[in-house]
Amino acid sequence: HHLQKTLQSLSLIDDLTGLHNRRGFLAFAEQQLRVILRKGSATLVYLDLDNLKTINDTFGHLEGNRALVVTSNILRACFRQSDILARLGGDEFAVLMTDAWKDSEQQVRKRLQQRVELTNALSPRDLRISFSIGFANVPSIRQPSLEELLQIADERMYEEKRNKHLRAPFSPALKQTTVV
Repeated sequence: HHLQKTLQSLSLIDDLTGLHNRRGFLAFAEQQLRVILRKGSATLVYLDLDNLKTINDTFGHLEGNRALVVTSNILRACFRQSDILARLGGDEFAVLMTDAWKDSEQQVRKRLQQRVELTNALSPRDLRISFSIGFANVPSIRQPSLEELLQIADERMYEEKRNKHLRAPFSPALKQTTVV
């Protein structure tokens, strides 16, 4: 029984960050969305760690892994324990915020920005964490599927990423100040 529980946990958890993996996120988020449909509200937050390839190429894969772990720690610090946090794969993360009416998109961005700035200020390395974010609100009427919500948030995240590249064509992974 213990071995079966351990195997199930391993299949739902990202071993590097300790967050849910894609499979775990989809399972728990689907379940939570059914509850939210009956009462409450939710927001899906989709994050992409900026310039992971540049980090890996410049500092090595060990530092790339550290950047992923640091990002997961930022997420843990910025979201409630009841929210579902996941590393979907590579440099992509997702959060299903339950009781989302308590936090506006601007409040979430501000909380993340402050934590990123603190993390970067305390980092002994020249490496700077930055990520792009997309939001998808879960309407109480005709709730989209989880895959549709992920697609909406992903599109909004890529729009933000494109806008960042237009404003600053250099590598934020190496600069001193970072914008979330």
